[in-house]
Amino acid sequence: MRPAWKSRDNVKTQIPTDDSVVESDELDVLLFWHTHKKNILLGAFAVLVIGGGSLAWFVQSTLTSQAAVTALANASEVPALEAVISNYGGTMPGADALLLVAAARQKEGKYEESTAAFQSFLKSHPTHPLAGGALLGVGQNQDAAGKAAEAMATYQQVVEKYPKSYAAPFAGYAHAEILLRDFKRDEAKVVLNSLISQFPDSTVTRLAAAQLARIATRNSK
Repeated sequence: MRPAWKSRDNVKTQIPTDDSVVESDELDVLLFWHTHKKNILLGAFAVLVIGGGSLAWFVQSTLTSQAAVTALANASEVPALEAVISNYGGTMPGADALLLVAAARQKEGKYEESTAAFQSFLKSHPTHPLAGGALLGVGQNQDAAGKAAEAMATYQQVVEKYPKSYAAPFAGYAHAEILLRDFKRDEAKVVLNSLISQFPDSTVTRLAAAQLARIATRNSK
């Protein structure tokens, strides 16, 4: 019997309906991830933007005007963030504002606007520490818009171009999720095994191991 699929955040995700598929603790991990993955990634992204940006401001203080720093600190809504981008586009606060706008638009389901902001950031800051996260955001938007093939290609780019970023293991797992949705279990196994091998210390590794156990159980039936 094929597994039941549920939709969350406009993206289909696979959730086993029978508890025999994986051990209960592994099932809990999978369910928690599928329920909260968007908030987890967006929350981590915002923290990294704010934390990483603060360090960048300190290091590049001689290149960044205090006015730009103050403007971003006081910007809590998208229009204010867009004003920072317009007025201070060449500064580190301007770059951080672009990421925050992209994340906000993604949360609102405005995927084209979100992708445009992420791509603008990548074009102007390709070596930024959060560039991998921006490219991951593009892949998430593509998947949410039903462009699975494009999303998988983007996720693969994240792993290949930014292997040391926090985003790389998440991109690898998201790639495997799409394959599993399409019942391409053998291809998903390759991606998951590669993820575990390449990112053994990532928290995503447990998710990958749980999915491999689930696949093995189903293949043995």
